[in-house]
Amino acid sequence: MARRTLHLLHFLIFAAFLIAWTIALLSPVPHQSAERVLGSPFSVFMFGKGLHIAAYAFLTVLGGTVALFGRKWWWIVPGLILHGGLTEFFQQFVGRTARVEDLGLDTIGIVIGALVVLGWRRLKRDRSLGETASPG
Repeated sequence: MARRTLHLLHFLIFAAFLIAWTIALLSPVPHQSAERVLGSPFSVFMFGKGLHIAAYAFLTVLGGTVALFGRKWWWIVPGLILHGGLTEFFQQFVGRTARVEDLGLDTIGIVIGALVVLGWRRLKRDRSLGETASPG
């Protein structure tokens, strides 16, 4: 029972982060405040672009490691690409710019996250095979 509760909690954390990221993407960016914190328009630009990659990589890893999805975790990849495309489209209606380049950065993050998940799952599988093969 405790294991199932942890799996459900993991899923809820994934859902909460996805909701929070969606809200952040569809909220106007206070550029003047961001420039005061980061120093220059270029710093704000680079931070924002890095955030696209990091957030989608994190979401992919988080979603891909939810045990409730099991082997069917792959739906997360096209789902997050669709999410990136839809949020970019809707940004034009909330005072932000919709950029195809940002969708490309989102996709790079998703690919990085998927590679991490595949590596983690392979390592986990190899360890479990090693444990069953060793006597005792």
